[in-house]
Amino acid sequence: MGYRMLEHMTDALVEVEADTLEEAFALAAKALVDVMVDVSKVEERLEIMLEAYGHDLENLLYNWLEQVMIALVSDHIAMSRFNTRIEVGDYDDGRYRITAKAYGEALNLEKHNYKVEIKGVTYHMMSVENVEGKYRLRFLLDL
Repeated sequence: MGYRMLEHMTDALVEVEADTLEEAFALAAKALVDVMVDVSKVEERLEIMLEAYGHDLENLLYNWLEQVMIALVSDHIAMSRFNTRIEVGDYDDGRYRITAKAYGEALNLEKHNYKVEIKGVTYHMMSVENVEGKYRLRFLLDL
């Protein structure tokens, strides 16, 4: 289980595979951070809470990755681990909700070996599938 970068001409195409949906979303967040900085150099010095909603799983993935990107780019927090929880509830007519504790530290471009700027998350080529009991996510990051 884990994530990998797939071949793409100009952007970052990521594939995640995990046993649970929560683990898949946690790995997707880690992969996004790893596209921009070296996630292996991020220490767990602080904890932040993240939350996102979606009307389906693809929309939840998109909104989740946007929240991770905001924390990374706008709040300058590099994260290396995510404890996620996904629920379907009565929040606003049965939408999905993800909450997470994210662990990391203040972003330091030199320490974390800045790689590339992510312009945004896209819906292009995005999928959330359950294949033979494993969850597989794919998403494209616009670089």
